[in-house]
Amino acid sequence: MIFRRCFYALLALLLLSVIAGPAHSREEVWPPKPLAPHEHHPKIESALLLQAQALSASPLSSKGRRAEGESLRAILELTEEALDEAQLRALGVQIEARSQRLLRARVPAQNLRALVERVPQIAYIRRPLKLRTLNVRRTEGLVPTGALLFQSAGYRGQNVKIAIIDLGFAGLARAKKVGALNPTMIVDEQDYSGEGLETGTSHGTGVAEIVHAMAPQAWLYLKKVSDEVDLANAVDDAIAQGVQIINHSVGVANANFNDGTGVIAEIVDRARAHGILWVNAAGNHAQSHWMGRFQDRNSNRWLEFAPGREDLSIRADFPGAIELYLTWDDWPRSRQDFDLFLYDSQGRLVASSQNYQTGYESPTEEIEYVAWAPGVYRVRVLARSVTRSDIRLKLFELGQHRLEPYTPEGSLLTPADARGALAVGAISVRLWREGPQEPYSSQGPTSDGRIKPDLAGPDAVSNYTLSYFTGTSAAAPHVAGAAALLLSQNPHWTADQLQSALESQAIDMGVPGKDNIYGAGRLDLALGTLHARREIVPTIARPGDTLTVTILMRMPPGVYGGLVLRENPPWGDPLAQTWPIVSANESRRLVYQIQIPKDTSPGVYRWQGSVNGLPISGDESVQVISALSRAEWQLSLSSDRVRFSSLASFARGTARLRIFDLKGALVFEEISNSGVLEWRFATTVRRRANGVYLYLIEIVSPDQTKQTQWGKLVILR
Repeated sequence: MIFRRCFYALLALLLLSVIAGPAHSREEVWPPKPLAPHEHHPKIESALLLQAQALSASPLSSKGRRAEGESLRAILELTEEALDEAQLRALGVQIEARSQRLLRARVPAQNLRALVERVPQIAYIRRPLKLRTLNVRRTEGLVPTGALLFQSAGYRGQNVKIAIIDLGFAGLARAKKVGALNPTMIVDEQDYSGEGLETGTSHGTGVAEIVHAMAPQAWLYLKKVSDEVDLANAVDDAIAQGVQIINHSVGVANANFNDGTGVIAEIVDRARAHGILWVNAAGNHAQSHWMGRFQDRNSNRWLEFAPGREDLSIRADFPGAIELYLTWDDWPRSRQDFDLFLYDSQGRLVASSQNYQTGYESPTEEIEYVAWAPGVYRVRVLARSVTRSDIRLKLFELGQHRLEPYTPEGSLLTPADARGALAVGAISVRLWREGPQEPYSSQGPTSDGRIKPDLAGPDAVSNYTLSYFTGTSAAAPHVAGAAALLLSQNPHWTADQLQSALESQAIDMGVPGKDNIYGAGRLDLALGTLHARREIVPTIARPGDTLTVTILMRMPPGVYGGLVLRENPPWGDPLAQTWPIVSANESRRLVYQIQIPKDTSPGVYRWQGSVNGLPISGDESVQVISALSRAEWQLSLSSDRVRFSSLASFARGTARLRIFDLKGALVFEEISNSGVLEWRFATTVRRRANGVYLYLIEIVSPDQTKQTQWGKLVILR
């Protein structure tokens, strides 16, 4: 009997193995999710549920209560702004901050599930996004950027309001005391995090020093934030305060697929819609970013980062944090379930992120791990449940470690990818004129194909708070301060005009034109704007006529460099010409002629042209009128009529004939589009005396262009 039972058991196992197929296709061979399916809740981020389980399992204190930390800090995404806060308080929820449909709150670990089940206005509960300072980590940028020239001319940022929104202002009191920051120019200091303005990082103080050095008479608004709720509230206050420029040397991973969407980018776009120029560091992740399409050629569900390679390597030469952020293009809610794993140099699994994605959760995974031992660590991504073959993935390592292989393209962090942000890359101040860019400076394009960054600023500068300040965090405040100088010179400029001026005055670097490494080029301020004006003679012409076009260019004061002219007339080939060396206030002239093709239809024809990227002013169009003229109308008289016949084709247009006597009275009128106009006077002149009459022919083209022809008629009866 026992033998028979064992036999049947072995037979059942054999059948199961045949049904299941090869071992690599069974779920059991992959690391299991730490949260069982029945423990998962679609409205709660999996990682947050794991934290709640850990807190609920913590030992009790001597008084029978759980220790400090029994509640979780979480973001509550609401379906509508109206919410009964009494329901939250009944569940022990402590609201810390609110911004529209987002709440930051402390939630008791044991009440996490009850919260989403009893409060229908809660769409999702997750961890707060982690804002990151973007430094690698005397302003020496005044002279190379041209800021000192502006200051010597009296433009020092007067009456311009600049907000520095950052993660901490440690050392602020000391910077004021030694004069690195003039306390009389700081009109507002706000801490939205509840942790204290001068706690944590000194990053914001170092950024403020650069802005103040560039624009010493601009009003400064210092605002400390810790997450997206704080950021939204800080921006709302900045709008109410009339702030004109915001510097944000901060980035966020896993808030979107770097396509300018999502809650963080929307905050930036709202500021821009209210007339604020938002200057954002592009990021320092060109060598710590990977992006590519999902590939799994051997069907074992492990992502291939390159042909035949199922891992990314990270070399940790010293103890420190490895911070990995994975996302994919299935925003904002995903059914494509990827998991993220980290292995040490011995091949041991040391950390993982295995959130569920079931159609309610965001497409994100993240790992924070302290690598105590140097060595090569390896990153792997498992396609736990994936139905799309065209999906793209992005992975960032934000712990200052290089990935191998890495993808510099598309390595921006949001909100540098926002449409309302002026994103700034970095060039070392010691390589300012020739470049290249800093090797870590993040590059575009955005995931939806837009060029980023927009401009490059200097980094590797020193100031009081941060003795050696590198990264795009240092480059961005140079641009924000430069914008304040331009605004003090042109106080009525809009944010769009400010950005256009900064980009048009920039010195082009890299490939010609705006690109995904330098943007429009390196920051370069000029006291005056480049003067480029076009004159077209004549501006009203007929097919076959020859036009003379003159373009006059003049370099502004204090600027020495080159001129690049690009001209695209409506006929013929585009023109391009370069003058490599032009002194300040020096002029250049270009004259060319162009013939209007004889088959050109009547209408308005426009030119497009620029000098150093700045649109050319002056004449920009020519009106082409009908080729019909006086010589093309033939007059014939007979005993009973006068006939006007067009010698040219009259298919396009309408002609009107009017006859007047010498007193100005209208005698006859006819409208025709046949090319023939007749006045039959056998009856109409019977009651009129012989004499002189005036005729007027008016020709109206389809584009409403008018020509007239007049003359005298002598009628003898």
